[in-house]
Amino acid sequence: MSEKFYIEQAECCARAAAAAPLDNQRDTLLRSRAVWLGLAAREQTIQAGRAERDRARNEEFIDV
Repeated sequence: MSEKFYIEQAECCARAAAAAPLDNQRDTLLRSRAVWLGLAAREQTIQAGRAERDRARNEEFIDV
């Protein structure tokens, strides 16, 4: 999954929560939104780590 997908899901949950007539529905949707945002942040961290490893690997290859 991509970070964009996770953010889209979080936005969908936020819109649904705003329209939810019941408090328990709104709470569930807001918790879901928080989880989607957490997944997006995790994906961003993974991608940054991957880019750093690739950069280090390329530097190592160039130095050889």
